[in-house]
Amino acid sequence: MHISLDSALGQQRRLNQVGESITQIAPDPAAAYSLRSLTGRDPKVVRVRRDTDNAEQDFTASGISSGALVDFVGSGNDGFVETWYDQSGNGKDATQATAGNQPKIVDAGSLLTAGVTFDGGDSLSVSGDPVITASSSGVYSGFSVQTVSTDEAGYLYGNASASNGSSLYARAAGNTFNLTNKNSDSLDKISRSSGQNLLSAVYNNGDAGLLVNGAGTMTNVGTYNFSAGTSDFVIGNRNGGTSSGTFLAGSINEIVVYNSNQSSNRTALETEIISHYGIS
Repeated sequence: MHISLDSALGQQRRLNQVGESITQIAPDPAAAYSLRSLTGRDPKVVRVRRDTDNAEQDFTASGISSGALVDFVGSGNDGFVETWYDQSGNGKDATQATAGNQPKIVDAGSLLTAGVTFDGGDSLSVSGDPVITASSSGVYSGFSVQTVSTDEAGYLYGNASASNGSSLYARAAGNTFNLTNKNSDSLDKISRSSGQNLLSAVYNNGDAGLLVNGAGTMTNVGTYNFSAGTSDFVIGNRNGGTSSGTFLAGSINEIVVYNSNQSSNRTALETEIISHYGIS
């Protein structure tokens, strides 16, 4: 008992030294995906398949930072994400069973520091669960870190389909991030640039507040009319998307989704994320 208490106090001291984790700043996300810990502990974050023999293994956040993941994949080999584990505690793990559609995390023996990398034909999904529960008259919030070239495009995450739901989209024309109404990507948008960006999106009863790296100007250009999503939550595409314009060509480090209005926590979340990734 004495050892457990010391261990707990030691962990708390470490957390206090480095600041609050994402889930301490804003508890109860609907789903949370990252290659680092979002909880202050050392959670399981990904299951990776190596290309040489298709062997798979789970890795914690420390297993990535320590080099254990790269060691498992091996020198000169490629590693692909079969499962991106949900750190929210809700079990919303995003998976891809088809090897040819799994995003890459290790390339030729080197960790891809831009994150889980989608090549324009990859995706991960939460089977049988839309994760986001809002309709156009509802509320949800999302915070994501991604690297998408301005000449590339694709859906970042969400549950949009041709008939319902909503997602966040990186648009090449005009170089914007957009909030989508079903499969329409021409709604509220904000300018983006190449390189790593933090996208903050707070949707509240018909109005989307979008910021890039904690700043920017949102453009309201559309009317919202979507029923709550009933299809899978998808990372790297939308439900039913088959074209190069729907599949993401880019990388994602982190996605945190809330079925609530996180305006009051937005600045604190942005500060923590920007500080961790060194985003300027």
